[in-house]
Amino acid sequence: MKYQLIRTCKDCKNEDIFEFTKVQTAFELYDSKLIWDKKCSKCTSTNCCSLKRPYVKLDKEILDIWGNDEKLYLNSQDEEIILAEMHYLDITLTAINEDKYLKRKINILLESICILLYDNSVICNDFSEEENQKREENAKIIRPELIKMKAKIKESEEHIMEYIKVVVFPQIGIK
Repeated sequence: MKYQLIRTCKDCKNEDIFEFTKVQTAFELYDSKLIWDKKCSKCTSTNCCSLKRPYVKLDKEILDIWGNDEKLYLNSQDEEIILAEMHYLDITLTAINEDKYLKRKINILLESICILLYDNSVICNDFSEEENQKREENAKIIRPELIKMKAKIKESEEHIMEYIKVVVFPQIGIK
């Protein structure tokens, strides 16, 4: 499957399409500056107003490639936040339990699950009662999984933000 990056010309609003593979797109393995500076196929202007990059949903293939390559990033910042989603919980837990990834990548995965519990633990008035109830249900799923991994979390403690530890660690029995 090809993923399309769309460059929109600032002058004529023409959209040029560049196709990449899933792996190229997931890890931004292309030169976005080169595409940004490229001439518009319609008016030849080099003025670009936007680049729309498609979202690549994380799957086992992408996670395996990422987990075994120190140079690859799911995002140049905040990888752990990107991974901190309920729909990634199973794949993340499996990856941690298989322990086939680089240590730094396992630490990111562990932190992501701690963030996920944090995000689903703090009751917030910004959410409806139903949303808070769903978050509580999520926390009940996440908490036992983190308890099972308590030793690994303790080993990677220095990689977890302090404000996350304050909320999560007491819930999983880490002082």
